[in-house]
Amino acid sequence: MRRTWFSILLLFAVTFAAYAPALRNSFVWDDTALVLRDPLIRSWRLAPDGFREFLFLDATASDFYRPLQRLTFTADYALWGIARDVGEKTGAPETGDHADVAAIQRAPQPGWHFTSVFVHALAAVALWMLLRSWLGGGVWPMLGALAWAVHPLHTSAVTYVSGRADPLAALFVFSALALVVRAHKNGGLSKGDRPASWCVMGAGLCALAALLSKESGIAALALWLVWLLAKARRDKRAWLAWAGCAAIVLSGYLALRGLADRTPVPPSKEPTPWSVRPILAARALAEYTTLFVAPHSLHMERDISTRPMGDGATTLRWARWREAQTLAGCLIAIGLALWARWAMRRSPDAAVALACFVATWLPVSNFISLNATVAEHWLYVPSAFLIAAIAFTFRDRCPPRLAITAAAMWMLFLAVQTARQQDYWRDQQTFVTQTAGRAGRGVRMLVNLGQLAAVAGRDDEALRLYREALNIEPDLAVAHFNVATMALRQKDYAVALDELSKAESSPLFKADAIVIRAAIAEAQSGQSQIKLLADAADAAPRNWSICRRLPLTLAAIGKLERAYADILRHNNIRPYRGEAWRLLGQIAEKLGQSAVAARAYGEAANCDSRDSYSRERMRALRSSL
Repeated sequence: MRRTWFSILLLFAVTFAAYAPALRNSFVWDDTALVLRDPLIRSWRLAPDGFREFLFLDATASDFYRPLQRLTFTADYALWGIARDVGEKTGAPETGDHADVAAIQRAPQPGWHFTSVFVHALAAVALWMLLRSWLGGGVWPMLGALAWAVHPLHTSAVTYVSGRADPLAALFVFSALALVVRAHKNGGLSKGDRPASWCVMGAGLCALAALLSKESGIAALALWLVWLLAKARRDKRAWLAWAGCAAIVLSGYLALRGLADRTPVPPSKEPTPWSVRPILAARALAEYTTLFVAPHSLHMERDISTRPMGDGATTLRWARWREAQTLAGCLIAIGLALWARWAMRRSPDAAVALACFVATWLPVSNFISLNATVAEHWLYVPSAFLIAAIAFTFRDRCPPRLAITAAAMWMLFLAVQTARQQDYWRDQQTFVTQTAGRAGRGVRMLVNLGQLAAVAGRDDEALRLYREALNIEPDLAVAHFNVATMALRQKDYAVALDELSKAESSPLFKADAIVIRAAIAEAQSGQSQIKLLADAADAAPRNWSICRRLPLTLAAIGKLERAYADILRHNNIRPYRGEAWRLLGQIAEKLGQSAVAARAYGEAANCDSRDSYSRERMRALRSSL
């Protein structure tokens, strides 16, 4: 027992040593949507609502149903709050248009990053326990878990707060498979032993938790199948037990997911042709192999497709490199097949580990069309089984001292690379700038660079970057919309309207475009455009940053009764927005309805555990009644 606790503490110590620089980092990328703009993480009272909503509640449509990830954000918000670079250093920021996002993204958020590293360390412990059950005693399980824990390929899942779904899912995937291994140990499940039956139930709960953490948690069920085919092919009792458990898990997950509310996702671009997918899969295999063995220049926005790269000479060099990568991927695939063939005869457990690697890698290999061709965090779980296969292969065929020395040198290199990579995620400015430098000036990075310039007041630079993105992709709706926003700021209404007509080709910008049109009409006529703002709210009823404009405008022009009725209608449908209840309380106060205002402030405080303003106003109003 003492040795077990020492191993766990060692894993935690090494993991935190490698990721310690992350504690000085702030929020980047999707953290704005999933942390700063998600009202469901602001109170434990809203935890049930988190299971009834998809992610990106206030941002855009998504297919991401990850309530357990949201629960960890709720815990972080309750424990740490959100630090700001100016004013109060802790506490709840305003959401929506009131959020000083730029100030928040400059401030370190150590608590949030501590939680992410802690979950990653827990996943490493779960992997160690799995390898220990599978490999047996000795140093190999610890070497494998340590190598996985400090691998810099995983920084996009650990250092990036919104990437926490990967460590959560991995924690439960590894735990589920460890319970599967234990259930089959010494034929316990075949004999009907009670401990083995409890393992089945525990594995089922872990598989459900993995699915509720991230969609890739389905890997838990895929790994069950691999294990059954390898270890219990003719055991009917085992197949019945695991099939029944899997059916219950899938039914529960699909029921929760099916009942959750979300904004329908617009039709995506044409899926990748089947004739191209094997080519992309080969390139992805070569890309991942390089990053796994010798990680360097790690970054978001990876792309292995053949695409125009500006001038013809650059495009040709890019195409030649991708063709060479295709050939390398094919050779690596052949090498993996030969390795598996050798392992089936000499090291069956290594063959099973390789099968687990393939089962977890295939969904992200490009045989299934996803929103990217390659991403570093997609190898988070598959890499663990690749490390396990290496451990099985060399366990009995490599002198222990040589193995420990080689592994220690590799892990030292990995840990140093991981520590160095933390600065890449320091803040939004650093992240976007370095991604553009490492990945190239793709359209998404150009748009993000433009947005940074716009926030800093460099309008000409922002417009130049948006135009550069449109030269690459003329139909890019977000760039057209941002140009329209800049034109509105410069009072160039003709350009703004022209760009809006192009941005509206995407359903994602329909409501935002109506808001811009309302601003243009108001500037030209001098009258508030209540009808247009109402149309925008109807077009995006779940987006508070748009819906709030109507009651605020009504209140500004003195129509407090209409503003009160509109915000009350919104709150009756979606009663989880603390900011909406706070606004209702402010309007009720202006109407002289102190009792109503006190109740509204009470609801706001219930929806946001750090809303001290609403709590103070509620107490003041109640004491005056």
